[in-house]
Amino acid sequence: MNKNSLYWGIGITAFWFAVIISFWIFGGLNSPDSLNELGDFLAGIFAPVAFLWLILGYVQQGKQLE
Repeated sequence: MNKNSLYWGIGITAFWFAVIISFWIFGGLNSPDSLNELGDFLAGIFAPVAFLWLILGYVQQGKQLE
C-alpha cells in the first residue's frame, strides 16, 4: 500500500475513534443495555472504518494493476 494512503487511513481511523470516544464521554452517549444494542452500536462504529479500508485497498489494487 502506498505510504501516503496508509498514513491517511490511519489518521482518519484514529480521528474517527477519537470522535466516538469523545461523544461517548462528553456527549452523553449511554452504554448499550442489551447484547443486541451492543452489536448494533459496534456495527455502527466499525462499519465506516471497514468501508474506508475497503476503498483504500481498492485504490491500491488499481494502482498496482497500472
